[in-house]
Amino acid sequence: MIKLLLPLALAALLTGCQQDCDGHVYVLAQGLAAGASVPGKMTPAQLPAGFPRGQLSSDGSYAGRKAYCNVTAARSDYVDSARAGRIAVPGAWSVWQTDARWPDDVHPYRPADWRLKAPARLVKEMEKHDGSGN
Repeated sequence: MIKLLLPLALAALLTGCQQDCDGHVYVLAQGLAAGASVPGKMTPAQLPAGFPRGQLSSDGSYAGRKAYCNVTAARSDYVDSARAGRIAVPGAWSVWQTDARWPDDVHPYRPADWRLKAPARLVKEMEKHDGSGN
């Protein structure tokens, strides 16, 4: 019974987020420029040398860059994380539109936590913040 309900729950999650989505995928980035790539999901064998261990799942894989279906969700997550002290490198940051498409190029990692399936290229800087709360 649970196996039958899981696909329905996943579809409901996708549909719920799509209501606020414009089809683009947005990410948070620091110090990157248009044309740069951000990583997607990787197995332990695919990880480049020196990949930050603090970003890995318990099985040693990388879930992919956190993805958002709109600029507001990305900004809110950053602000909430900063207030909670979960930002590893405070400072200037931006919300970027990528060349990925919602929902095809993302996967649910945890409830309300979407990640890129594959690397995505930064296309357009949507918002830039100097890190001072502005």
